[in-house]
Amino acid sequence: MSTSTSSFRSVPPQEPDLASFGFGSFQEYRLWCLCQGYSDGLSISQADLPQPAGAYEGRRALHDTEARRLAIRRTVAGVVERSDAFDALDNSDAGRNALLDLMLHTNRYMDVLKTKLLSREVGRHRELSYGLVALALHHDRWIRPVESWISPLPTQGSPRREDQFSSLVRHLVARYEVPQFMDRVWFEGAGERGREHRKWFIDVASGRSIRTMDTPIRLTRRMAHLFMRGAYPKGGLEQNMRWAQIIAMGGSFAQANAILRTRMGRRFEDDDFWSTVVLFIANNPMLDPTWIGPIVDYIHAMRSVPTQVQAESEITQGPPRQPHLTMKGRSATKLLGQVEAWHELLNREDGVAFQHWRQSGLSNLELVEETSQLGKVRWTVRELLSSQELAAEGRAMNHCVVSYSDQCAAGDTAIWSICAHREAQPENVLTAALDTRRQTVTEVRGRYNMVPNKRPASAQGRAQERAGYMALLQRANVVLNQWIKREGLQRD
Repeated sequence: MSTSTSSFRSVPPQEPDLASFGFGSFQEYRLWCLCQGYSDGLSISQADLPQPAGAYEGRRALHDTEARRLAIRRTVAGVVERSDAFDALDNSDAGRNALLDLMLHTNRYMDVLKTKLLSREVGRHRELSYGLVALALHHDRWIRPVESWISPLPTQGSPRREDQFSSLVRHLVARYEVPQFMDRVWFEGAGERGREHRKWFIDVASGRSIRTMDTPIRLTRRMAHLFMRGAYPKGGLEQNMRWAQIIAMGGSFAQANAILRTRMGRRFEDDDFWSTVVLFIANNPMLDPTWIGPIVDYIHAMRSVPTQVQAESEITQGPPRQPHLTMKGRSATKLLGQVEAWHELLNREDGVAFQHWRQSGLSNLELVEETSQLGKVRWTVRELLSSQELAAEGRAMNHCVVSYSDQCAAGDTAIWSICAHREAQPENVLTAALDTRRQTVTEVRGRYNMVPNKRPASAQGRAQERAGYMALLQRANVVLNQWIKREGLQRD
């Protein structure tokens, strides 16, 4: 920049001007502007620009001070209290050194010690440190030096942290395109599942086909193509595999969404059988998607859930009712009749073996509100803690929530009942299932398996609509969302 010009107010800076202040490109200059809090690079005085001798120092973000860099060194060394994300590096000097390089360099663009820096969509562990530690553990697979990474430049505003991490991980390990939904594998923790998923990421980034890997769902060429397109961006690896499987088999988007809300969107074992369930659903396009959840629950119960018999004060277990159940030759109409008969059996208290379980650790909710449509209502969100309570909920709502008894007793699922109190007796309005491991509400059903914000397809549901139930259902869904937000949960 010429000495007679005091700012870039009139025209953008040219390459010779940028180079004289230590910027290698216009992108670097724009990033420096964003880090310093300037919305653009046109109204910056010459005095504010970094001097050539200190160009590197000048391009640091405002939070990237010497004190912050010292804090990073102390954190990596374990001198100060830190997140459990760092524990995986305790026995790896090379990993710690790689992490230190990562954190010192990326801190120029994002505050690496800040907690909950990333959005929910990234994964359960939303602190950047979890992803950086996982990357450091794979330092032997880096194909480029971390020092050459530059944060991506947004079209407007500041770079999204998720996009910055996506850019960083691809800079370090990717030679080929990787769908962005796979980024969440770096935030799955240090367990075996997370390690295996990160290996898949690096293999895909190195050019291997996802079909060659030991995945829980065997993918055809068409399925692998859909998987790589990332058709279900809110899901992780297995959810996208299931999505690709459903669509490749001829299923609709509505069917795919319904299947992913069932246990088939959370459990992926024995896929040789469950793929036949996918094909059955895809081959029955006129099947109301609201029936898919009950059908999957019924099939799982018949094929896999041990029978339970109450003998005095003791519960004994026997084999599942139909351990060799297959989908071959099944009629959709006959299957729906079997599901309804099973519901009736479940909802009889004398047909349910008594079980009870501990609370999930979440709080119940009670609130009073008044709306023009419903008047004054006291709402309660309450956890159900026994098989008898589930049976009573199922009878009131005409659905099969009692089939979750074993999952609740094992601590995998928690069931919550949302009730409206307008007169003497409370009205059961909505039932929600929570995956306790993922802290995610995975299933929400009203009476006769009705779904909020969707017109009922069944005759019973339409009768409930005419009786004014829809207004209660929609408002109960709002109350449920308030509870989810208060408890810091996610909703699938």
